[in-house]
Amino acid sequence: MPSRGQVPLAAAAAQKLDSVAISKKCPIIPYHVVLTAIFSVGLISAAFATIPDCDEVFNYWEPTHYLSYGDGLQTWEYSPAYAIRSWLYVGLHSLVTLPFSLVPNFDKSHIFLILRTILAGIVSVSQAELYNALSRSISPEVGLLFILISVPSAGMFQATPTYLPSSFAMSFVTFGIAEFLKTPVSISRALTYFSVAGFLGWPFCLALVIPQLLLWGHNDGRARGIISMVQHTVCSIWPPLIVLAITIGIDSLAYRKLVFVPLNIVLYNVFGGSERGPDLYGTEPWWYYIANLSLNFNIVAMAAFASILVVVISSFILPTGVTRQQFVLLLPFYLWLVIFSLQPHKEERFMFPAYPALCINAAMSMSWVKGFVLFVGSRLKIQPKAATFWGTSLVAGLLVISALISTSRTIAITIAYSAPKKIYRSDQNIYGNVCFGKEWYRFPSSYFLPLGARPRFIKSAFTGLLPGAFAETNAPFRDGTWIVPENMNDLNQEDYSKYTPIDECDYLVDSYFSGREEQAGPLEPNYILDTENWSRVTCHRFLDAAKTPFLSRALWLPSLVYRDQRVWGEYCILKRKRRTKT
Repeated sequence: MPSRGQVPLAAAAAQKLDSVAISKKCPIIPYHVVLTAIFSVGLISAAFATIPDCDEVFNYWEPTHYLSYGDGLQTWEYSPAYAIRSWLYVGLHSLVTLPFSLVPNFDKSHIFLILRTILAGIVSVSQAELYNALSRSISPEVGLLFILISVPSAGMFQATPTYLPSSFAMSFVTFGIAEFLKTPVSISRALTYFSVAGFLGWPFCLALVIPQLLLWGHNDGRARGIISMVQHTVCSIWPPLIVLAITIGIDSLAYRKLVFVPLNIVLYNVFGGSERGPDLYGTEPWWYYIANLSLNFNIVAMAAFASILVVVISSFILPTGVTRQQFVLLLPFYLWLVIFSLQPHKEERFMFPAYPALCINAAMSMSWVKGFVLFVGSRLKIQPKAATFWGTSLVAGLLVISALISTSRTIAITIAYSAPKKIYRSDQNIYGNVCFGKEWYRFPSSYFLPLGARPRFIKSAFTGLLPGAFAETNAPFRDGTWIVPENMNDLNQEDYSKYTPIDECDYLVDSYFSGREEQAGPLEPNYILDTENWSRVTCHRFLDAAKTPFLSRALWLPSLVYRDQRVWGEYCILKRKRRTKT
């Protein structure tokens, strides 16, 4: 049995057998190849990923549609009375799509896809930058593991093309982390990335900069002295202050009053009081994110959760130990998980900014697991080449299993819940009022409706506050950004003025699940079965989640491996045959 002093020799021998790229701390795979691979997956997600959150549609796609076309749905958050949504954020996305919206008869659903593709491109570049930084600052192996973990994951597939501030923040947090890993660190550039993520995207993500900023301050203070470090920091905050000034300026111009939207978001969500705040929209148990991340990242989520334990063991066992930078890299994921697990109101999208941090933690865990195998091999007098083979095989096996599970989940979700987007076709001559009852929260946005159609709501069993409509205008500057709409509130109290009588509906979007006829009350009849008044325009199958076993709805498995137990319903656009009598 070799002594403690012999362990570094075994580790050095094993490292000799690694690639030359690792020893030189250069990325194993060229940057452009990695970027191409990430963006290819991003294109697929832009085309096929579902829209699981109505907040994305009503708070971002609809205001963007309003800026581009002069009509759209408006939530209370955009009322100047509350002003907790940024017109700068929406306006930048609207500018990107402006050239296409000016083209006559250009299919709006294509603009939807174009914007999603651009968002996927930004995420792809940020991931490639972080891959490059991890490879050069930590190790090429960790950089490669990061990409092999993040690219096939079901969580990243969903988050990549999503039009939400949390997804936008995810991209710029990733840029910021990558900047902190570079040598020398450009603190000004790093803080600018995080300020864009926080002020323009989601203010809570500024918490993710704390560990890296403290490490930089420690290192810079030791190298320059405390006074020079403070001076350096002060000189570096000008770009973030410019971002802040632009955010306040543009949003204040849009609302026609002085507003600081990020502060309003924090005040509402944290200090809203017992009568208002995010808890009005539902609460979840403390373990919600553990379960959700386990579904979206499976094995690698477990590796991320265990990374702090692995680092403790590594610091005592591995001869190379754990550097301060490696330890600090683990902290943002735990910090974010703890903060949001303590909040009663939980949603999957709240985890998006921490997805890259999760992938970093998992990559470092797996790298250390391989180190454990080399350590055990050296103690058992196993040849370094053989130990390296078994360590690499173990990690590769876990990655393959994880990728297969993630791919299975992505396929399952896409097949099961794509009907709300697929029922709209460019060859449909839809016009007038397109109404939504119990399916109001699955409306994919006005980008899927022709110019002559308007989304409307009919009364259903839902008793919360639905969006209203922006004041339509043909003026270049939309008055709806500053006009205070009527009958809005921040208490989620129902407003009956938001409803359209059903006899004014030209089309109706509805779903039907066999066997639930007795559950259909007077407010939610099965319109699809009412063939006397409604005819089918387009229908697609839609998963009946209530009747489908958990495994069958969570994962897709080939019929040769697993008996298909999915139960399907119908999701349709209906056209009125005749007016109902009043």
